Order: sequence, then C-alpha cells, then structure tokens
Amino acid sequence: MENNNIKSHSVLLYNTQNIDAQLLKAGFSIRKKEYQRIWKDIQTSKMAHPETHYLIQGVRGAGKTTLLSRLSYEVAEDKKLSEWLIPILLNEEEYGILSLFTFWLRIAEKLAEYDAQLYSELFQQVLSLDDDAVVAWELIQHYLDKNKQKIIVFVDNLGELFKDFDKVEHAQLREVLSLHPHIRLIGGSSQSLEAHFDVSAPFYQFFKLINLKSIDETDMHELLRSLATQTGEEAVKTIEEIITEYPERIEAVRRLTDGVPRTIVLLFQIIMEGAKESSYAYLEETIDKTTPLYKHRMDDLSRQQKAIVHAIAMNWDAMSTKEISEQTRLPSKTVSAQLVKLQQQWIVDKIETNTKNHLYIIRERFFNIWYLMRYGSQTDKRRVLWLTRFLESWYDKNELNIKLVEIAIPYIDLNGADGFKLQRTKEVYINALLASEHIDETLKASVNIFLKPYYSNLIRSEEWEVYKVNLENCFLNIELKRYKEAKRNIEEVLKLDIGSAQNLIILEVVYEFFNEDEELKNKVISNILQESAKSSMSRLMLLVNIVDMDYESSKNVGRIIVNETTSEAKLDSAIFMAFQAYIQLWFDEFEDLESSLETLRNNNLVFEEGGMFLTLFENFLVLLIQKNQLEIAYGLMDEFIHLKEQFKPIYYALVSLLKDERRQEYLRMGPELQGTVDEILQNVEEYRVKYS
Repeated sequence: MENNNIKSHSVLLYNTQNIDAQLLKAGFSIRKKEYQRIWKDIQTSKMAHPETHYLIQGVRGAGKTTLLSRLSYEVAEDKKLSEWLIPILLNEEEYGILSLFTFWLRIAEKLAEYDAQLYSELFQQVLSLDDDAVVAWELIQHYLDKNKQKIIVFVDNLGELFKDFDKVEHAQLREVLSLHPHIRLIGGSSQSLEAHFDVSAPFYQFFKLINLKSIDETDMHELLRSLATQTGEEAVKTIEEIITEYPERIEAVRRLTDGVPRTIVLLFQIIMEGAKESSYAYLEETIDKTTPLYKHRMDDLSRQQKAIVHAIAMNWDAMSTKEISEQTRLPSKTVSAQLVKLQQQWIVDKIETNTKNHLYIIRERFFNIWYLMRYGSQTDKRRVLWLTRFLESWYDKNELNIKLVEIAIPYIDLNGADGFKLQRTKEVYINALLASEHIDETLKASVNIFLKPYYSNLIRSEEWEVYKVNLENCFLNIELKRYKEAKRNIEEVLKLDIGSAQNLIILEVVYEFFNEDEELKNKVISNILQESAKSSMSRLMLLVNIVDMDYESSKNVGRIIVNETTSEAKLDSAIFMAFQAYIQLWFDEFEDLESSLETLRNNNLVFEEGGMFLTLFENFLVLLIQKNQLEIAYGLMDEFIHLKEQFKPIYYALVSLLKDERRQEYLRMGPELQGTVDEILQNVEEYRVKYS
C-alpha cells in the first residue's frame, strides 16, 4: 500500500501551547480521564480557602503540555469561572524565571497581558522592585483583592523551575500556596520532583500527583484517527487502512516506544509520508526523527553519567550496580551516586529485588531502543529486529480475527434510521477486514453471510456460503439425530474447493459423531492430504493451522504429513522435524521428543528472519510452558543464548514461572514487554485450565 500523494499536516511535536485553542480542543483525544479529574475539581471549587495543588508527572512527550493547555483554555472559556478566575499559562521553557521574584514578575506581566486596564500598573510596580519576592506577592494579592479575582497558574517543567529557587524561596512559595486562596498551581514535570519526596523539604508530599502512563492500543488508534481527521479525508482513509490491515505493525511500535504520545505523533507523520512494509521499517523512521531530541538528552549528561547510561542501554535489560561498575570500570560508590542523580532526572529507574543488589534500567524504553539502533553493533540492532518481529507476529495471530468479530456484533443494534446509517459507515472497514489475508477464512465467510442482510456491497464467496449452509445443517441434523442427512452435508462439503485447513473442522465433526465410520474418516483425511499435496507451501500452511488447533485428530493428520514430507529431500527437513517435535510434545511422547530436539540442536536452532520455522518454534516454546515442561524450555534457551533475544517475551514468561533463584531474572525485564508477557502467561493459564 503506497500513499505518497498525501500531504502531511503540520502537527506540532513541541510547544503545543502555540496551537490555536479550538484546534487543540478538537484534537484532544487522549488523557481525557486525567483532564476530567482535574477539571471537575477546578470547576466546582470556589477558592474560598487555599486549594489542592496538582503536579502532572510523565516522561517527555507524555502529553503534559497539551493537558495543561487544555485546562487553561477551558477555564478561559467557562463563563462563570472567567468572571473571577484568571488562567495564567506559562511557556514550556521560561528561561527568564531564575528566582521566586522573577516568577512573580512573570505572573504580573501575564496579568497585564490579560487585562491591561486592571493590571498594567501592577506590572510596572513589581518591575520597579528590587528583587523583593515578598513585596511582589503582596502587590499581586492586593490587586487581585481589589478586582475580586483569583489566579490559577499552569506551569510546565515545574521541576526545572524549582531547581533555580533556593531553600528560602521554596519556603516562601510553600507559605503562599498553603495560606492564600488567591492562587492555585497546576504543574507538570518530566522528572521526579525531589522537593515533593524529600521529607526535609518545604514541598514534601505537597502536591496531588497525576501520573501520565503509557497510552494503550485503543488510545493510540484514537490519537491517530484524531490527527488524520485534522489532516484531511485521504489521511483518514490511510489511517483506517493501516489500523484495519496492519494493526500489528503499529502495535509493535507502540509497545516498543512505551506508548509515548509524542512518538505516536511521529509515527503518524511517517505513515503520511508513505506506508512501510513492517514494524521495523516504522521503527527505523521513528528513530531517525527522534535523533535530535535524544542526542541532546545525552549531551546534557556528565561524562560519568554518559558511561553509565551507555552500559545500561547496551545491555537493554536491567543491570545491577556491580555489573554497571564492571562495564564502566567506575568505582561502585561513584556508580551508586550517579544512579541516584539519573533516577531524579527520570533517565534511569530502580527495580527493587529481595537483596541489596537492586537493578537499574533505562526508564524511557524507546530511548533505550534508539540508543541500541544508533550506537550498537549489528548484533545489537538485530536484537531490536527480533523483538519487533516477535511482537508483530504475536499480535497478528488473534487480534484481526477478534476485530472482525467485534465489528460484526453491533449489527443487531439498528434501531432507527440514524443507527442504520451509523452502521453503514463501517462497510469500508468491514470489507478491508474481509480482504485481509491474515484473518481466518472460515470466520470471514461466516461474518460475510451473517452481515449480508445489512450490507449490500460486501466481498462475497459463493463456495463459502455453500460451506456454511451445509455446516449449519450438519449440526442441526446431528442435534435432531438425523445422522444420514448430516453425513450427506459432510459429503457435500468435501466436494468444495475451500482448502484443507477448513476441512479440519469437518474432521473434528466426523471424529466426534461418526468415529466408527472408518470410510468417512478416511475420505476426509484423504481430502485434506490431497489438498495439502498441491505444494510444499500448502502443507506448511496446513501444519500451521494444525498447530493452532486443540484437537488430537488434527495433530494425527499433522503426524501423517510430517512423516510423508521429511523423506522429500527438496524440503527443509528441519522445519518438519520441528513440527514432529511439536506433535510429540502434544501427545506427551517425551522420549521421542528428546530425540527430535537433539536433531534440531545440530542445526543450532538458527532461523530465517520471518520464516515458518521461526513461527513454529515460537509455538513450540509456548506449548512447552503450557505443558509445564519449563526445564526443557529453559535448557534450550540457556544452551542457545540467541533464543533469549529472538523470543525475549517467552523467556521472561518462562522465568517468571520458575520456583528457584532463576526467577529473579524476571526483574530485569523492560516494561515494554510487560503487556506481551502477561498475554503469554494468560494464554498458558487458559490452556492449563482447559486441559487440566
């Protein structure tokens, strides 16, 4: 899919305070919960007494500036509030504020800009003062009382601001905010505000904290759609096509970039420049665009800090102080001291362990990936590639099928003309899903027929319609104990050219209800084998389907295919040996499994990028965990170190289930893997419950 004709809309990555109020409000698609929480407080507060002050925390690009701007605009446009409450929105970078006095001076200047008639004299009076912060605030308070008004100040980069204040100024500001109802402060910070957590500091536990977490997949889609709407019809069409056809590509990028909104905006710009063929291609483009930002961040560090960040970033997973010291050749005490500073700057996170040897990891995971891609060796870059491919393939397995089902379900709620019109708008979206090669064909056919009465232009398949009708009639006849008619339905299906994978369903019906009918069973199996014999790719695709099925009869068919195919020299016998190992594991044939694994070990378990073998081995490792064969799985990944990188989420899911000291390895995992690891563990638990 190419899209070189779309002209990229000028979406601001920085200084979002400069965006027009109406445009910012129209594009405000995420952080709505945080917004509503703070806005409700502001809206209902009369500021008769000193109010709660907020601190919004999040990594750079998390949306702090946009959220502060949105709140400021809302206060200004609220008719009741604007009668007595003046919003003051300070710039993201206020280089002129170096002390508490210059802070009050800037507020006086903003008040004069807001209403020159009421406050220009105030600004001149404060300007004439000799850096007296106490008198400056008294003047501001006097004018606010005189005009029966109050102020709510929105300050981005509050941490940077506080760094320039001395202890006396901190205490003075704390006193003003604690005792005077004339002012309320809503701040934002991209680093840990030391003053809030230091028990000896004036601002200890002073603010109500709002933490901006990583956005999820739904929020990402909402943001991309919002940006597309602001850009134009072609952009909307492109984004819908990406979300529908290639959701795994952008989801992999979201997970790897830790769901930072600014990076998703970059991703949008990249999509507008022309769709890419993989998650890795999107990732490379995103890394290229973030280089100035991240290089500047590294340049701001001291030499020792650079060395420590380099060591942790190149390792990717979390490291202990001792390990960092060995890598950097710096004394442990020096490393420990610098790690404290790097935590305060939100560059490094500490992970508590059950010993004194805590672990440290790069906080912003995309910064870590950027570093690996920019400064790492080819091996380091391949580690990122492996993880990207894994996330893409893991996501791709089930999500598109789920999306098609989700889009089909609401068809029943068509009350009234408007409701029907609303559903009609989904027709293009549904057709895009029906055209996707990643979605199960049987599911596509079923949904197609299911929605036929409501959509006149859906992609159709007459053979699938015959398949579905006969399958439905077969089940109905079985329910009514009309087995002859049910058998005829099965024989009609066997006449269709619908692919061997779909006939696996028929095979399960036959094994369940016609198990004594050897002739019928052999006919179905023969049909499946005949279809699979059309090409080696047909066989591989059939076996991939068998891997995803839970029925022993299907696995038996897989065994036949593997036995027939491994004798053909023209095919990659390692792949079929891997299938054989999978089937042996399925049937708990552990002695034979060990023999197959020994053969696979001789191939060093090296996989072609994105090849069938890679996908199969991923399934095999998950099945080992599902069947509680943790030591076999761990032994393979311990023996072949590259497997830990190629299947990193599976490795961390595995060690999280171990009962000995090896479980501590789980703590080294970066948060970008958490969602995927949780999904693997859920998959394992569902399997164990089902087959307990």
